[in-house]
Amino acid sequence: MAKFAELSEYKNTIIDRLLQSEELTKALKYSENDFLAQPSVDDPSELIYKNIFPYRFIPEANVSKETFITISFRKYRLVNSRFKSGYIYLNVFTHRDLFQTVYGCTRVDYLLTKIDELLNQQRGIGMGKLEFNKMDELTVNDLYQGNYIRFKSTDFN
Repeated sequence: MAKFAELSEYKNTIIDRLLQSEELTKALKYSENDFLAQPSVDDPSELIYKNIFPYRFIPEANVSKETFITISFRKYRLVNSRFKSGYIYLNVFTHRDLFQTVYGCTRVDYLLTKIDELLNQQRGIGMGKLEFNKMDELTVNDLYQGNYIRFKSTDFN
């Protein structure tokens, strides 16, 4: 029998790791192209359900220009009746006016790099180390684009 209760715990672990990165929280909160020069985010948890969502979509968009990360688990399957394996997707997208930064990369590229540093080959999400699996473009609509990054997870059933 598959046990999926830990998936919610894994989402919380991922969100906690994202919020522990001062650079990542600044890139999400501030729209300035020099977001790292902005003050530290006093309460990073304020970004949950505002810029970071533990599901694949964001609620109806507001008028302001924002940057988002959404998290979803897909294609989980049984492996050898003892393990389950699946993919963790992090969708990273921003308003097209916020792509440019002063750091020699786009805001989305910066966030993807930070996410990879925080999650790839790290333990605590599933059995063993989380493995980078794929990255590709993501178009939400005419105003919001970005990329998704996919990690593979394996866990006991």
